[in-house]
Amino acid sequence: MTQLKKKGYVAAVLALGMMSILAAMQPAQAEDRVVRVMTFGSTWEKVLKPLSAEFKQETGIQIVPVIENSSAEGLAKLQASRAHPGVDVWFTGEAIALRAATDSSLFLPLPKDKIPNLSQLMPGAASDKFVAYWYFPTGIVYRPDLVPGGKIASWQTLFTPPFKNKIALPLPAVYPGRTILIFSLLHGGSIDNVDPGIQFLGQHRDQVAMFHSSDTAARKALASGEIIAMLGSPSAVKELSDQHIPVAMVSPKPTPLIFEGMMMVNNGNAAAAAEFINHALSAKWQAFMTQAYNLAPVNKQVKAAPALINLLPMPENAVKFDEQKINVHLGEWTEKFNNVISQ
Repeated sequence: MTQLKKKGYVAAVLALGMMSILAAMQPAQAEDRVVRVMTFGSTWEKVLKPLSAEFKQETGIQIVPVIENSSAEGLAKLQASRAHPGVDVWFTGEAIALRAATDSSLFLPLPKDKIPNLSQLMPGAASDKFVAYWYFPTGIVYRPDLVPGGKIASWQTLFTPPFKNKIALPLPAVYPGRTILIFSLLHGGSIDNVDPGIQFLGQHRDQVAMFHSSDTAARKALASGEIIAMLGSPSAVKELSDQHIPVAMVSPKPTPLIFEGMMMVNNGNAAAAAEFINHALSAKWQAFMTQAYNLAPVNKQVKAAPALINLLPMPENAVKFDEQKINVHLGEWTEKFNNVISQ
């Protein structure tokens, strides 16, 4: 073999070797450009999935959804797999976030320098480890074509004879504690004394078709006519309306306001997680969210969707509970609730 041919042969071998190395590196590089987001099924389908292609085009990061039924379920899964959580961003309610924030090995402080859109949020929307993505009222979502008279005026209406076995209420883990708290306030209780609400629900459990662990399941039952009313949010109104199903919502006294948002999980992918959160808080994403999902934006530059404004409670009907108290007592309330419902 001539010297020239030898040089060409060596160059070819080196080139092939380099190509092999690059090929072997590609999966790892692709893995680095993924952000795994644990969220609710309807949130993924209605809000994040439609934005995912543009997000990947802008950042090179692919959003991979991990679906949870409730914040409590999501937290349990993350803590059970803390060595390898497999999630970078976790969607949760404010009350559960307070509990999770004490787990310093699993959840990271928000890197404010990497999330500049934090400066655009309404007061109180962010803390050290949690940032709200939206807020919403939890009122009564119903089928005006199926309820007597076509309207519902109060929570008490749900427990009249025409609604027997035709309503859905969430279990305590969904909208943490709100089912218990609403009916406690209506029957002389308070956040410090929920026994009146739990006793009422136990006495009237036959009125309820389903105490559910999944808001999606309740929405499907409402859409099919299996139930005619549910405790829910404006996003349920949007979902059924998009299916051309008659639907309405009322926010009677008391209507709790709930903030839900995001936390960063210690999964070795903090840069991608921060980039996702920053996009989620941008005016563009917040405007899309309120129009597509009918929940209220936390970015001060964004107005709530017109369809949402009419569903918000009057100031005298709205109530904001102490999330720290809910966090401390939810387990105890749940045990009491389960005991009376199972009797």
